[in-house]
Amino acid sequence: MGYSEAGRPQWSTTTVGKRNIVLAAILLSLFCIFFTFRNQSPPSGTASPSGLSTSKFSLGGKKDNLGDVYNDTLGFQKVYAINLPERTDKKDNMRLQARATNFSIEIVDGVIGSKVSYKAIPYTFKQNNGTIGCWRAHLNVLQKMIEENIQSALILEDDADWDIGLKAQMAELARGSRWLLETAPEGTSNNHIPHSPYGDGWDMLWVGHCHSEPVKGDNRRWVIPHDPTVAPEGSRWYFKGPKMDKWEKGPDADPQTRVVYQQGFGWCLSGYAVSLRAAQRILWYASMMPFNWPIDSGMGNLCSQREFHDFQCIAPFPRFVGKSTPAGSNALGSDINTKPKEEKIQEKSESENVMFSVRQNMRRILDGATTFKSYFKNPAGDDLTLEQISAARGHPEYVDEEVKKETKE
Repeated sequence: MGYSEAGRPQWSTTTVGKRNIVLAAILLSLFCIFFTFRNQSPPSGTASPSGLSTSKFSLGGKKDNLGDVYNDTLGFQKVYAINLPERTDKKDNMRLQARATNFSIEIVDGVIGSKVSYKAIPYTFKQNNGTIGCWRAHLNVLQKMIEENIQSALILEDDADWDIGLKAQMAELARGSRWLLETAPEGTSNNHIPHSPYGDGWDMLWVGHCHSEPVKGDNRRWVIPHDPTVAPEGSRWYFKGPKMDKWEKGPDADPQTRVVYQQGFGWCLSGYAVSLRAAQRILWYASMMPFNWPIDSGMGNLCSQREFHDFQCIAPFPRFVGKSTPAGSNALGSDINTKPKEEKIQEKSESENVMFSVRQNMRRILDGATTFKSYFKNPAGDDLTLEQISAARGHPEYVDEEVKKETKE
């Protein structure tokens, strides 16, 4: 039978037309929903240790990424820990400490210096085997970043110890770093959302130094007063730091002030973060050029902008990341130094430069305690909750010429 337009049921045109309209409306709705979510940043993770939702940070009415410092990698793409495979005791400790403070680490093998081929060492590098192994281990992490295109990473040594409130500390570092990187010379801010929660343009965030010199001529400080995670001066161990008299001396003295600033030369690598750009620059400088420094001093040279005028380093003082030594022989601490001339036994593990040490509070953490004990005598109280530990907030200040002068402590 032939097809006849006249014989087509009358309802067909109307129904098909309605169906097309409904289908178009559904597709349009789905299209709008897709682009709405596509243009939003993904959730930054779960609530922070202090109970602050990480999805509610804003800057000028726009969604911000500052809350990413509370995620599983502290706002970086990766967190690495350097560990000699035979030091399973240190690996145990690092795994426990990281999980206790709700972040993940990737272990990278340390290096025994005597096993590094002399052909792979710069011809100018006249260091002992411990220093050679440390140098190569840190460069291997940077090489790994370059190979895998890792945009940013926090790197820890396996004797590192940090505060239970580390994530809140990192949030203040991020606020301070942003201000330092974004503030124009005349004191105005760009007020934009950076790609990294720590700001745009940084090369190194040196959170685990033992010697830190502010960049000369830069009088900007991000000041965090009344911070219960700051060890008072008599309980700190370091070689050199910024002058703190403005805050720690006088009638309104606050012995628990922390500052964040642009760093020049430094020592010690208990913990530091690097960008991919910095990883490339450090690898070139410390491996492909004439080089004869311990790796931390080499990085200090770069932060002093002796090679690259725009190598940007940011540091807190006092530092966030200290170190711990296990109970037993004093030979168990460092894998760089050889066996000490006089071996001594310490009955308990020890930590330095960290108030609410994760290492020293591990039993409380495993017991599910809600208060934590300060390792050193604490003006803010020796037993505090995580909310109290994480409560400090910072603000910008400009210091005068007298305070700008560096002093050897």
